[in-house]
Amino acid sequence: MGIVMVAGLCLMAGAAWAAGGQALDFQEQVKKGDAREGFTFQQMVKTPEYTVGAVAVKDEIKMHRHNDGDHVVYIVSGQGTATLDGKQVSVKPGTVLHIPKGVVHNIKAEGGELTLLDVAQPPFDPSKMEWVK
Repeated sequence: MGIVMVAGLCLMAGAAWAAGGQALDFQEQVKKGDAREGFTFQQMVKTPEYTVGAVAVKDEIKMHRHNDGDHVVYIVSGQGTATLDGKQVSVKPGTVLHIPKGVVHNIKAEGGELTLLDVAQPPFDPSKMEWVK
């Protein structure tokens, strides 16, 4: 699964490089994130096809869904739990989560901050997140 994620990131990086390219330091980008309730978000790459974001979960990203597209999340640091359509899974560095369009999910940090890389296709639009109680 990790190889698939790396291959996907390489393909996306290739597209970004073809358009002029850029190299970003994840640790620096995640520090620049806009504060939201329980987490921060920093968009690092945006193309017409996808976005890549750096997220720091301070406490929890509450239950929500994305009705506009799929997300692939790679846990960079920290640990915690994710709930995907009611099924709870432990997450740690190296975990890859595939979150299809419409799946209700959340992510909770345990024992400190959890950071993750979020790849969304089509491009992530925060206004289209649907919070679920």
